Amino acid sequence: MDHEIELKFLVAPEAASEILARLPGQEAVRQLNATYFDTADHALRQAGFGLRIRDGEDGRKQTLKSASSGGVFARGEWESAVAGSEPDRALLDKTPAAKVIDGGALAPVFATDVRRVTRLVERDGATIEAALDQGELRADANRAPISELELELKSGPPRALFDLARDLAEHAPLRLSLVSKAERGYALALGEGDDRRGEPVLDPAATTGEALQALGRAALGRLCAAAEALRARPGPERVHKLRVAARRFRALLSTFKALAGDPAARQVKAELKWLADELGTARNLDVFIADVWRPAAEGQGAPEPAGAEPDPAAQDEALALAAFGKALLAAQTEAYARAEAAVDSARFRALAIDAAAWLEAGPWTTDRRLAKRRDKPAAVFAAKALDKRRRRIRKDGRDLAGLSPEDRHHLRIRGKKLRYAVEDLGGLFPDHPKRLARFVEATKHLQDALGLLNDLAVREALARDVALACENPQAAFAAGRLTAGGPDREAELLADAQGAYVTFAEARRFW
Repeated sequence: MDHEIELKFLVAPEAASEILARLPGQEAVRQLNATYFDTADHALRQAGFGLRIRDGEDGRKQTLKSASSGGVFARGEWESAVAGSEPDRALLDKTPAAKVIDGGALAPVFATDVRRVTRLVERDGATIEAALDQGELRADANRAPISELELELKSGPPRALFDLARDLAEHAPLRLSLVSKAERGYALALGEGDDRRGEPVLDPAATTGEALQALGRAALGRLCAAAEALRARPGPERVHKLRVAARRFRALLSTFKALAGDPAARQVKAELKWLADELGTARNLDVFIADVWRPAAEGQGAPEPAGAEPDPAAQDEALALAAFGKALLAAQTEAYARAEAAVDSARFRALAIDAAAWLEAGPWTTDRRLAKRRDKPAAVFAAKALDKRRRRIRKDGRDLAGLSPEDRHHLRIRGKKLRYAVEDLGGLFPDHPKRLARFVEATKHLQDALGLLNDLAVREALARDVALACENPQAAFAAGRLTAGGPDREAELLADAQGAYVTFAEARRFW
């Protein structure tokens, strides 16, 4: 079995010539037509494998690829020449896929038609194969374009691979993608939308370094996939998904700060915060419109009883709501423009490359002073990290009523970080699944209860800013009416949060 370390980027077709112009080296051009196979219930896909038969100038080859088998971008690969157009079962029996297939029939799922231009680049002591693929995916009558650049490290230091990617990104809009052609092909064949990659399954015997790489790759994959989804079709759920991906990735680096304390890691964290902040206004407006303004507007649209006299006060309130709705729409449009600009920016593209470079070749991977931390059992590290976060929340939440809104907000953030850590690291402790589920639920309940308290302050400020920006007295009137929760509402939410805290504090540890 061979291992490969590669980066893949989505590129605009018109950028192909610019990219090739900046890739000196021996060139080869090939037409690669491939068919991907799986069982009827897609067992190979579920197990993280992709199986193809591909025709090229070197003949017909059967290739099985697995999910990550080493570093962040390393994948297991088993490739052999074959004569027929169907998978060779004898060859597959020599791979880990044999148990997955378990004698089941294999059938075509989708196909690719690709023109590949390769250049062999020598750079800083490394040999890198650059492959520009252009063509299409086919699944029955469905079609999807392919325009990708793959950079594969053949030999030499990994940092050279990322340096080349950065240089290319300065001249062409390269968008890092961790979604393989196989994943895209399955999505096309099955009519799926957004990336459906699952959470990584951590081996309880994994080291801390191995856990960080597996979780980091998953976090980066979520980030890139969510960004592509937002670029393709902006909407509230996609803004939320990308913002959560940025925050969760940042929280992961905080959890592993024993290994992620170098300047490069801190820079990635800072850029993830920038991205989340760029999406924040759009997300807050989406929630306000859905949870506050729209229910009020729909209530105003109820028909009056037959023969009833028009109510001037109700008419004035309806006009005010309409004026405020217009102001909200203008603010939302501006916020979405900001969010989309962030995703399309060179800054975001650099963030993705820098995050990938740190995960694969950052100082933490080779620093001898960090060897003991890297090699510590992940379960030992996780238990200590979860204990620390849990103790802090239990301590700070004892007097919720006495906390300021700002302190309650910080407590909510700590709860969110604990929840992300539990979701990431829970698999290291398989002995108590019921305790894990109860702990996750208790943490989520506390986070949500504190979130509702925080919404009171955030929504009031948001509504005020929107109303002031449009300079319409009717909009200002509606904004005040919609956010006038009063002390009674705060007391009610505070009581709920206190109850959620008690449930959390009493939840048993699963680690």
